[in-house]
Amino acid sequence: FETLRAVSGVVPSMFNARVGRLALSPTDSLEQAPCGEPARGDMLPDTSVRATRRVIVGATVERQPERSDEVAGVYRWAYDVQINNARDQAITVVAHRWMTVDADGAVKEMNGLGVGGNYRSKEIELPAGDAFRTKGILATATPVGNAWGAYTVRAQTAGGDEVEIDAEVGVVGLSTDGTPVADLRPEAG
Repeated sequence: FETLRAVSGVVPSMFNARVGRLALSPTDSLEQAPCGEPARGDMLPDTSVRATRRVIVGATVERQPERSDEVAGVYRWAYDVQINNARDQAITVVAHRWMTVDADGAVKEMNGLGVGGNYRSKEIELPAGDAFRTKGILATATPVGNAWGAYTVRAQTAGGDEVEIDAEVGVVGLSTDGTPVADLRPEAG
């Protein structure tokens, strides 16, 4: 169980993904990260955690009824992502990509330079052992769907070469009532 320091200085309120029990701690002391309930084997919860070449990305989503317009078929979710640098050297987050699929099978891609979300096009450098959080909004045309993606990070290899890593955001379920949903991605069928 490892605790990473918070670069942003923001104290975590609720990060309920299984991050191997990683938590941002304002005091650098160990903290237990509250985790959500696991979903049935064939269903997707509203949280995910993925480690890609020692870059750990935990994500959680929460429905935003005040930002949604059900009559117009627009359902929005707030995402909260924590990126942890478990590598031996600094990394820089340089781009983001999110995909959504709704219950009708419509797939949308949102991507851009920088971290995205509340950081917009800003690149974030994370020293070894540090972490930060970003928040943003996703939308679908139906009350259930899935979201997944990646953050592109630049990193140094042990030999000093620069590499780009697509640190995956694992697939999460989107549902208006917060219950786990089926994997709707085209390749899942």
